[in-house]
Amino acid sequence: MKNIIETQIRVRYAETDQSGIVYNANYLIWFELGRGELFWQRGMDYGRDVEGRGFVWPVTEACLRYLAPSHYGDIVTVRAWIGEVKSRSVRIEYEVAREGQKLCTGFTKHLNVDRAGHVVPFPDELKSILQT
Repeated sequence: MKNIIETQIRVRYAETDQSGIVYNANYLIWFELGRGELFWQRGMDYGRDVEGRGFVWPVTEACLRYLAPSHYGDIVTVRAWIGEVKSRSVRIEYEVAREGQKLCTGFTKHLNVDRAGHVVPFPDELKSILQT
């Protein structure tokens, strides 16, 4: 079963174009906010638990599907959950909605990379946190 977290955001003026519609790239920023909250709610501090162990999790793939626009002042909910954990990668799923209407769905894929730049398996402790 998915362990979904939710984060609410009020759309800021700086996130919109001249017509008051949220600029498409800002959804990736919102995905990052959701991802960060997902980790925090699992008791994971990315700086301490990932980078502090000598790893980074670069985004290697991102996919977004835009379904409806969002506007300046809207309150949107970003939902995030772990979609798939493999030995060296994790896929995180997202949904952005406003009052129950889906605005955008997507995912990001991340690899576990060591300081030398090599893709390596997740340590058991990190994999366990991701799989809960």
